[in-house]
Amino acid sequence: MYIIDHDKQVALINEMKQLRKDRKRYEVYYHHPYTNQMWKSFFPRANGDELGPKLLRHEPVPTDINERLNICLGEDAPENAIGLGIEWSARPEIWADVIQALENRYSHFDRKQLKLFLDNLHLDEAKEEMPAEISEDDTQENEITEDKVGNLIWRSRKIRVKRFFVLG
Repeated sequence: MYIIDHDKQVALINEMKQLRKDRKRYEVYYHHPYTNQMWKSFFPRANGDELGPKLLRHEPVPTDINERLNICLGEDAPENAIGLGIEWSARPEIWADVIQALENRYSHFDRKQLKLFLDNLHLDEAKEEMPAEISEDDTQENEITEDKVGNLIWRSRKIRVKRFFVLG
């Protein structure tokens, strides 16, 4: 599903035909003529100053969080866990749902994959960048704060410990 190695990305991109490019969102869509597979090249953590890591993945992907987790954490393919963690690290609005899904099904995932995913979700780094409090005018139910991220970090650590002690 994901290719994170730069040399492998370049080799695959050279085999494909570019379909469209979005310079504002740093996304390029490709079609692989031999496999008839669609691909997306993108920088999920891109901001005005830095692009961050580049990912290449199949397109379209399942929109359901549980389905994506099953695909990326169920098999021994480290690049899938790393790629999904990097992609979702740029989407704080879904972090609570992701942690909830992990709490419900942590025993079904490969230990190493789960660890790689959580490491690349970068919740600890996100907490340092979040405001400690939000004024009442700015408060929204889905607004992510330092306290909410701290709670998600605590829950993710519980998942790691539980998964460590579950055989398999």
